[in-house]
Amino acid sequence: MIAPCHQTGRTALLILGLLLAPYAARAATDRPAPSEEALTLATCHGRYTAAMEHARLMGDGADAAAFRRDWLEALMNAHLAEFADDRAYSIALMSHRVNARAELRTLFAIAAFNGDQRRRSLAAGGIQRQLAACDSLVIGRRYTGM
Repeated sequence: MIAPCHQTGRTALLILGLLLAPYAARAATDRPAPSEEALTLATCHGRYTAAMEHARLMGDGADAAAFRRDWLEALMNAHLAEFADDRAYSIALMSHRVNARAELRTLFAIAAFNGDQRRRSLAAGGIQRQLAACDSLVIGRRYTGM
């Protein structure tokens, strides 16, 4: 006798879930996705964070990277203020930033410590291209030669 009652509860929950699913899907799609520009800000913020960390690790001056990172962070914070009540939007941008930082940290590690000269050169070129793309945001294309 207990099993049919338990089964009835599952069935009721399944029916309730099916009835509410369209409303949940509509609420999720009403949220704006981060724009390409916002994702670019997040990406560049992550890249400059990695560049600053690497410069500090290697004993180089990290001031230029720190300045660019702080500038992009201020822009990101201003942008995120518009979406303060949308946690999913903030998480999407932060996820993008963290992934970009991890990607560039990997390239820095390869460029600095890999035993294969070809791989080091390719990684250094990738670093240069990625940071040049972000430099065009900070100081403009005119000055980067891109």
